[in-house]
Amino acid sequence: MIVASPFAQFDGNRFYDSEYVRAYRKKLLDYVRSGTQGFGLRFDGTVSNLNVGFVDSQWIKITYSIRAVRFSTKLWISKDGEVTQSTVLSSDTASVVDVCYKLSLELSVNRASYGQLTEGGPIPIPPSKNETMLFSSGYRWAIVNENLDAMVEGTLYENGQPVCVATEIGEDVVTGSPARGIYKGRIEISPGRPSILTATFTLKPGIIPASTVPQLNICSPSSKGDWKLEYNPSSIIIRRNLEYILSNCAIPIISTWQIRFLLDIHQGLDFLAQPKTARTYSKQIHSSVKGHLTWVFQRAQRPHGYWHRSYLANGSPKDGPVFQQDQQCYPLLELCDFYRQFPEERAFVQNILQSNTIRHILQILEDHRDPVTGLYKTEETPGDDAVEYPFHFSSQILLWHTINSLSELYKLFPEITNLDTVQLGQQADSIKTATLKHFVSTHPQTREVIFAYLTNGSGTHTFYHDANDIPTLFALDWNFLDTAKLQRIWRQTMNFGLSPLNKDGFYPEGKFGGLGSVHTRGPWPLGYAQEFIYASLTGNTAAQEDSWRRIQGAMFWDGLFPEAVDSHTGDCVSKAWFSWPGSMIGSALLRFKLKSTEKALI
Repeated sequence: MIVASPFAQFDGNRFYDSEYVRAYRKKLLDYVRSGTQGFGLRFDGTVSNLNVGFVDSQWIKITYSIRAVRFSTKLWISKDGEVTQSTVLSSDTASVVDVCYKLSLELSVNRASYGQLTEGGPIPIPPSKNETMLFSSGYRWAIVNENLDAMVEGTLYENGQPVCVATEIGEDVVTGSPARGIYKGRIEISPGRPSILTATFTLKPGIIPASTVPQLNICSPSSKGDWKLEYNPSSIIIRRNLEYILSNCAIPIISTWQIRFLLDIHQGLDFLAQPKTARTYSKQIHSSVKGHLTWVFQRAQRPHGYWHRSYLANGSPKDGPVFQQDQQCYPLLELCDFYRQFPEERAFVQNILQSNTIRHILQILEDHRDPVTGLYKTEETPGDDAVEYPFHFSSQILLWHTINSLSELYKLFPEITNLDTVQLGQQADSIKTATLKHFVSTHPQTREVIFAYLTNGSGTHTFYHDANDIPTLFALDWNFLDTAKLQRIWRQTMNFGLSPLNKDGFYPEGKFGGLGSVHTRGPWPLGYAQEFIYASLTGNTAAQEDSWRRIQGAMFWDGLFPEAVDSHTGDCVSKAWFSWPGSMIGSALLRFKLKSTEKALI
C-alpha cells in the first residue's frame, strides 16, 4: 500500500522498536495538535471564527476568517481517487483585497509502514525518493517515487483556470524526506465577487504523469440522502464510523466487529434513514461484507492451513506462522451473520459451505485440541500477545459460539453433506464442558469464584481481563451462561476485570481511567465500550453514564477513536483513527438506551 504523507517514510530499520512504531503512528495526529501544516493550500495570517465540520458526514468543510477575508474550504475524494481541496475566498470590504497564498508540495510518496507493536515479520521498505517533476509547461506537477512505481500528480487552479507553478517550483530530487516545492501566489478578492482556489491531488501507480491539464470540475460531491437521526454525539459516532469503514477500510480487509457494526446498521436502516438513503447504504453494506467474505474464503492465502493474524490486501500473510485461535473463528461467524442478514445470498453461501475451506479450518482447530483437557490451544491472545499458558478463556467461548452458529447454518442447507451438524453440536457441548471444568477458579485475593484468563489445564491459572476479550463480555448474550450460578460467576469475572484488581488490564487513575490492555498500557476506548455494554446488560445506569462520558471525551472531533488514551486527559497515546472501538461503540449505541441523555436509536 502506498500513501502520500507530509512526513518522511517509516524507518525500515526500526520495526522492532515499539516506541518508534507508536510515535510514528501518532505523527499525523501530532501535526493536528501542534498546528503544523501539511501539503496543499495555505493562507498566512491570524485565524478567527474557525469551524471544522462535515457535510453529509462525508466531506470536510472548514470555515474561518483572516482579517477582512472569509475562507470556506471543502475537501473531498472522487470515485476515481482524486482529492480536491477547494477554497472560496470572499470579502465585504468596499475595495479589492489582495490575498497571498501558498501551494505546498512538501509531501512524500511512502510505502505504508505496516509497523506493529508486536512485530510478526517486517516487510522491507524500498528507499525513500521523492522527485518533483513539471509537465504541460509547468501547469501540471508530480511527486514521483520510482522505487515504489508510484506518484502524486495534480494541478492548481485560480477561478477554474490552471496556474503555472514553474515560476516558483523547480524540478528536484530528495531522498529520505518529503519533497520541498512551495508555490507562492496572490489572488484578488473583489467586493461581492468571491474567488476560488482549487488544488487537486491524485495518488496513482506509475511514474509518467498525464501530459495534459484536465478541465476542473468543482462540483461538490452529491449527498447520499437524508437520515432520521438527530445531530448528537451518538449519531456522529454512528455515521462517521460507518463512512470511515465504507470509504477507508473496506479494501476488502475489515475486522469482525466492523462487519458486525455494518450488519447492525443494515438491520436498522429503516429506522435510521429515509428510504432512498437506506437503499444506498444497503447496497454498499451488502457489497462490502460480501466482498470481504469473498476475499477471506477465496483469496486470503493459508500456507500453513490456518488464517494468519494479519494480511496484505493481495491476500498474502503479513506475519509469520503464528496460530491465533480467534482468527480461525471470526470468518466462520461472519459467514453465519451474513446469511442471517442476506438470505437471498443462498447460492453464494452454499458455495463457501461446499468448499473445503471450512472443513480444513475445523480440522486444524481439532488438531489444536488437547486430548487430556478437551481445551483448544492458541499461541497468542486476540491482542497478538504470546500466551503464558496455552488455553485462553475468551477464545474457548468464541469457539463454542462459532461451532454452534456454524451448526445452525448447516441445518439450513440439508443438501450439503460434507459436515455432520449432530457432530458439530456435540463438539460445542464438549467445548463448553471442558471450559467450565478448567477455567472456573477462586481468585486468590477476593476469594470469589470467577473465570480465569489463562490455564495450563492442570490447575494453574492467570487472572486478568483485557479490552480485546470481547467474547467474555458477550458470554451472556451468546447463551453460554445458562444457569444462575454461571451468570453470577460471569458477573464476578466482569466486576474483577473492570476494577483495579485487574493488574495491567485496568487503569484506574484519572478521570479517563478504565479497561485497557498490557498490549498498550493505559485505558482503551474499546475498554470503555466493554464497560458501557456491561453496564447496559446489567442495568447499572450510573456506570453506563460514566462510560459514556469517557467515550465522548476520548472521541476525536470527527467521531472516531484512538486505540489507547491518557488516563488523565483522554488524549490519544496510541494509534489514532482506529476503527475497532468506533464499531463496537456504534453497535452498542444502536442497541442500548442512554437513559439520562439520549433516546435509543433503534
